[in-house]
Amino acid sequence: MNRTGLIMSALLMAGAAASWAAGNKPADDGPMQGLERTNERGAVRMIRDFDLNKDGRVTRAEMNNVLGYRFASATHKGPTMSLEQFMAERTTEFRKSNEAMFHRLDWNGDGKLTLAEYGAAQRVRFVQIDRDGTGFVSCSVRDLALGGSSRGVSGFCRDNDTNMDGRVTHTELDAAIAKRFAQSAGGGQTLALEAFVKGEEERYASANVRLFRRLDSDEDGLLSIKEFAAQDEALFDRIDKNHDGVLTPAELQPRNARSKTANADAS
Repeated sequence: MNRTGLIMSALLMAGAAASWAAGNKPADDGPMQGLERTNERGAVRMIRDFDLNKDGRVTRAEMNNVLGYRFASATHKGPTMSLEQFMAERTTEFRKSNEAMFHRLDWNGDGKLTLAEYGAAQRVRFVQIDRDGTGFVSCSVRDLALGGSSRGVSGFCRDNDTNMDGRVTHTELDAAIAKRFAQSAGGGQTLALEAFVKGEEERYASANVRLFRRLDSDEDGLLSIKEFAAQDEALFDRIDKNHDGVLTPAELQPRNARSKTANADAS
């Protein structure tokens, strides 16, 4: 089965499981929303966070204004940002993302997540990472040591290679998902918004500490505005293909949409 077929099979199985568990048919685009977020999170976040005038474009000036405001607010207009201030600022931004993720996962819109809904996007992520279809995800020592975002291989391995044997199997992933769900839901059968957000914040507290240390390039235990903005500056440069200082709708749209547009133009 080709790669697209594998992913669509996982989406269909995940959607069917959620429908069976909840007793309702999920929204037709429910699984695809989660998949789009995984694939296009950089461009999506750029639009969400930095498109101040809502024109579908992001200029470097817009991004710098937002980052400057966030830095000044977190530091109370101080020249540097401490780890505590960074964690507080990240928690505020992270909450917006987690609330949006909760609503994407809640396919039947009942305001709570079942185990099937909670785990569907993570199972799709497994299929995406398992590019050769082996049925497991290989994890290097570096992956397990670094961790990081849940959307990267390192974070996926940190979260799910529970026996530390260098790979994540389907069975291992299912057990890890069930454990995280039970912890966030307090042993209940469903997971409400506040419990979901709290669980995700606790889960990634250590990842935010690691991010702070990576950004702290001079290792003085504080972030300057330049260090704080470095990650977003790098992302902007990667998306800005023509390096004109403006992220256009064409540059920000998902890769699959860009391919369709290019094919249409060619024909």
